[in-house]
Amino acid sequence: MDIIALTAFLAVVRHRHFGHAAAELGVSISAVTKRVQRLEADLGIPLIERDSGGVIGLTAAGRRFLQFAPRVLEAAQAAQLAAVAEPAERLRVAFPAGVDAVAPLMPAALATLELALSHAHPGVGVVLVPTAFDRLDPDLTAGAVDAVLTFGVAEAAGVTSTRLGELRRVGLIPTGHPYTHRRRVPVAEFAQQPLLYSPELPPSYMDPFVLADVRPLAEASLVRLPASRTSDVAGQLLVGPGITVVPAALAAALPPALTWVELDGVPACWYYMHHRSADVRPELLAMIALFADFTEAITRAAPSARH
Repeated sequence: MDIIALTAFLAVVRHRHFGHAAAELGVSISAVTKRVQRLEADLGIPLIERDSGGVIGLTAAGRRFLQFAPRVLEAAQAAQLAAVAEPAERLRVAFPAGVDAVAPLMPAALATLELALSHAHPGVGVVLVPTAFDRLDPDLTAGAVDAVLTFGVAEAAGVTSTRLGELRRVGLIPTGHPYTHRRRVPVAEFAQQPLLYSPELPPSYMDPFVLADVRPLAEASLVRLPASRTSDVAGQLLVGPGITVVPAALAAALPPALTWVELDGVPACWYYMHHRSADVRPELLAMIALFADFTEAITRAAPSARH
């Protein structure tokens, strides 16, 4: 939408007069008139009823449009500011290394989050920090990052865990696996397969991906994998043995050698964000609250059925 035309429309509405609106904007009456006409042409409907000099009022469409126009202008201006202004402060969020390579939805979701955060806390940005699995919580407690986006409740002392959006899980398999030609697999059946497992990771992080909430780990067939990043998991899948479970958001851009399958009956679980309990900065707490929408957005946009 044309921001200049929208600004002119709102100025005319405030003053109920084209001349007064022109004076506020520092342009001619003709320029204001053309801008409003341009907005009406873009929308395909008249917004203002006018006489030769002032404004008679708004059309029914104009009144409806006015309910949203100020917020549209505010969002557009904030987006412009975000595009050209370097944040004075960046909140650093650690997340598992390698996830960004197969999660193309993350940049758009992060841009939306930053825009929302800038309304309440101007000059504050967010940067995602790819981090080795075993460094996620240690880097947080050491102060290297401000928060951790992960999959389970923190076990470290002095760390608070906030539940975010739901984590939808799918099965990740190499192309050519017997499950390749099945659209859906019962989660109890998938849980009987050899699953990749890294014993060095905290159970809170590892359990969702070895389906510990489906059957006891003592009954599982686990393939030990010393993994520090997502690419280590992908490499093991290609050489076998073992398959795994991943967030559905990571299934959107897999390499040809890997594919995924829906898991029927998988229990609900959630993304979490950890932060130091003593760190109660308002901008940090606001960011954590917004990350619930971030995780829900990438989950909604993830593929829901395999073709």
